[in-house]
Amino acid sequence: MEKIFNLTSTFKSHAADDGSVTIKGMASTVDFDRAGDSISAEAWTKGGLKNFEKNPIILFNHDYDRPIGRATGLKATEHGLELEAKISKSAPANVCELVKEGILGAFSVGFRVKDADYLQETDGLKIKDAELFEVSVVSVPCNQEATFSLAKSFDSVSEYEEFKKTFTNRVDLAGQTLAKDEVNTSSVASDTPDGTKKVQKEIQMSEVNTPEIDLEALAKKVAEETAAKIAMKQAEQKAAEEAAAQEIQAEVEAKAQQEEEVKQAVVSGVESGAERLMADLRKEFENEQVNAAEVLNKYKSELEEKSAEIEAMRTSKRDFSGRKASDLKSHGKDLLSAHILGQVTNKGWDTQYGQEVLEKAEVTYTSTSSAGIDVIVSNAFEEEVRQAQKVAPLFREIAVSSGATVLPVAPDTEPANFAATGADTAANNLEEAGASDNNYNVNQVILQAHRLISSTFITNDTDEQIVVSVLPMITSALARAHAVAIDSAILVGAGAGSISQGLVGANGTDNTSGYSSASAQTALDASGSGEVTPANLLAMRKEMGKYGLEASQVAYIVPTDAYYELIDASGFTDVQEVGSDLAAKLTGMVGTVFGSPVIATDRLAYNLGNSGAATTTAALAVYMPNYVVPRLRGVSVETDYIVKEQRTVLVATQSLGFNQLVAASGSNKPSVRWAYS
Repeated sequence: MEKIFNLTSTFKSHAADDGSVTIKGMASTVDFDRAGDSISAEAWTKGGLKNFEKNPIILFNHDYDRPIGRATGLKATEHGLELEAKISKSAPANVCELVKEGILGAFSVGFRVKDADYLQETDGLKIKDAELFEVSVVSVPCNQEATFSLAKSFDSVSEYEEFKKTFTNRVDLAGQTLAKDEVNTSSVASDTPDGTKKVQKEIQMSEVNTPEIDLEALAKKVAEETAAKIAMKQAEQKAAEEAAAQEIQAEVEAKAQQEEEVKQAVVSGVESGAERLMADLRKEFENEQVNAAEVLNKYKSELEEKSAEIEAMRTSKRDFSGRKASDLKSHGKDLLSAHILGQVTNKGWDTQYGQEVLEKAEVTYTSTSSAGIDVIVSNAFEEEVRQAQKVAPLFREIAVSSGATVLPVAPDTEPANFAATGADTAANNLEEAGASDNNYNVNQVILQAHRLISSTFITNDTDEQIVVSVLPMITSALARAHAVAIDSAILVGAGAGSISQGLVGANGTDNTSGYSSASAQTALDASGSGEVTPANLLAMRKEMGKYGLEASQVAYIVPTDAYYELIDASGFTDVQEVGSDLAAKLTGMVGTVFGSPVIATDRLAYNLGNSGAATTTAALAVYMPNYVVPRLRGVSVETDYIVKEQRTVLVATQSLGFNQLVAASGSNKPSVRWAYS
């Protein structure tokens, strides 16, 4: 059976002055591999190297169409076959550079076994004569503990066993002569141990009793054996054809895959620098107090150098598929970026990027369409802010038309009286819960919206394409700044003149009285072994009275360190286990406790005021419907050019507030705060 085997081994390399690289290593050794096979040192000394030495071309991945160098030394030694080759600097697929960098570090020799002995002790073959066909540099890593394995070159175990039989039939494995060495008993003479000829006696047919022969049975047996041999031959031929077809298909696929890998390597080489640069920029813009002008100035030279690559990368990743022209919401982020770019460059919607977005949305910015587009832009930024918020999504927003709006609130009432027929006394009058004046007074809450501003700068000499590339990062940074400010204001207030009172504190602290009532639970000792548990949170909900009856209407807000204490506690269910529907609405939701959502925030992890004191809030239970966020109009993203400073200021503003509707009364508390001791 003719079969080409591949032997893979590592080599060492060193670069030459002319840009080429020399590789050197043992193509084969006399050691046994895991399968019990071995190539003897003499296997390469019987003429098997002559044909290769006539044209010692080195290939890449056994591809005859891709020569990459020549063998400069090939020597059979007592340790095996030693090989040295020179890889040309002009080799395709950057092979020479990949060898220098150590990415390619193995070669593979293809050879044919010409003679071998079966080794009963290892159940393997000791190859005594081999013919070398070709040598390749390969990308397959070498298994140094198993130099080669003949069995791996066959399509099945049975095919390999058949191959071994071609060598085992010349060795007496069990003290008996095998098929090829059997002597026909009808021969006239045979060799004897003493070297003399033994003549077989001629036997007359009449001297023996010849048994009767069942000719029919004999014919049947011969026919069956013949059919079996034919079937075996056909099966072997079919298997060989299938193996050849599979080998061709595998070569085609391997070549295609290799070409794709080379293509991707080239693309990666081009894009990797730009990708890394954009990753560095994203990291810079993650800072809540980021200054866009400083960041852009820091990376200005690199951005200008890679502007073409960044533009190509941005264009390739932009996807407008599935977006309907009539549905401007689906183009919200792109319209927002185009709007900001127009403001920064003072070109409005006449920038190249702005025109591309309008074209994709199939809309023209005119006096009639501007209002709708401006609303989409505002909503897109609001959505960016919402995605970064954790606490604010708990509460409903109310649109207001001015900075101060009076909202009437109907309080709870006292129960009606059962009275005698015809009795009409003042005691029957409707009155507020807890009141005794026989009057029902409608309460009112003044909803106040306060202005929230964040800004950054872009220098006048910043290239338009660079601005386009970093716009998503700038927008995200502005949105994150708004989200953090709103969450902080809801929790601990934002100081005098704005949202002065939050849920757990006032004027930027969380260690003074806010809207929430202090919990009657035993205070948690932050310096001891105590920790926040689901049982503690459930006790807080119980303390809320009627406001704690419906679990889905109560939310627990905890600092991040308390969340880590809850993770493995019984009664806490991770958000991945309860599903994503609620979590999609509540961005900061991390799980539930007995049916109530748990929100983790770092706004309570440290004191947000100026005192520097440690946080005092361990947990907060809130009846969500009792609190509202009044909003005056939407978000405005505006720019203004400062001539003196030669830069454009980018400003994002919105007006909103936070109000409680009904205050705590007796045992009914809309929110309860549990503090560290």
